Amino acid sequence: MNNLETKDERVKKAEKVILNALKTDCTGCRACATDYEADNLRHAIARLNGISKVKVDEITGKVTIEYDIQKIILSKITERIEKLGYQVEIVSREEIQ
Repeated sequence: MNNLETKDERVKKAEKVILNALKTDCTGCRACATDYEADNLRHAIARLNGISKVKVDEITGKVTIEYDIQKIILSKITERIEKLGYQVEIVSREEIQ
């Protein structure tokens, strides 16, 4: 840390997480994947306070989310996704600027 950095600048503020989100009533073939389902999922996540970016790939089921960890925790995000009928698996998680 140099003399110009403040304590707040050293605190981790944002994360990027990649999740697998599979409908619990799905056989895994993704034949029923639609833009409508992806838009519903994207909208439900984006409405959470602290979410800055959401990308949903309706073919692979991968969901990429960037969020402010000062405003929301990952378990609240996954809880919202599960309430929509998806099974959630964390693929990766990293600190971002």
